[in-house]
Amino acid sequence: MDALATAFIAIGLLLILLLIVYLVDRVNTIEKETRRMALSMDKGPSKESKAPFAGLSGRRLWEAMIGKGAESISSDLLAELRERYDLVLHKHLEGIYKDGWRDGERGTLMEPTNVRTISTATGQVESWLPMPQVKTIYQCGLQASQRPPELWDSLRADMDEAANILYSKTQLEVRQALSGWLMPVPTAQTPLLQATATDASGHTDLPKA
Repeated sequence: MDALATAFIAIGLLLILLLIVYLVDRVNTIEKETRRMALSMDKGPSKESKAPFAGLSGRRLWEAMIGKGAESISSDLLAELRERYDLVLHKHLEGIYKDGWRDGERGTLMEPTNVRTISTATGQVESWLPMPQVKTIYQCGLQASQRPPELWDSLRADMDEAANILYSKTQLEVRQALSGWLMPVPTAQTPLLQATATDASGHTDLPKA
């Protein structure tokens, strides 16, 4: 009996020892995983996981592009963001013009919004533009839908003036007059329907995303 009891005690102690070893191993594993997660959080998200335009959007993005409130952004990153912002500005202006054109066709006059969500190759971003220029572009679209193309000259001038103000403020190069691709002069090869503006992604003079 003594031998049997001793054997049971030995087996019990062995099981307890194995359990302790297992628990210590689990604690070490949990500790390592916790440290790894802490280091990952300290480093912040990877470049790929960051929101487009360094997390800037809306009015903050616009102000950064015109040089306001961008002290914490390096000059190299700001230059990269401004180059990518070129496409955002193109798409935003086109969207405003098309809104005006559609409202003009419907015979409705709406207050244009100066905030728009723009899709880019790196994700969606909220774009904000000053209301005076937004209203001008919108009115150009609205009135163009109600006038024959031969009476668009004054609208083209207003559109280009508004666009040049925005491009000047953001220090972007005007590669082509805005009216040149949103309000082209209709020809036999370019019917009036195309004067309502093509999609920005299909315009050859637009910057790449």
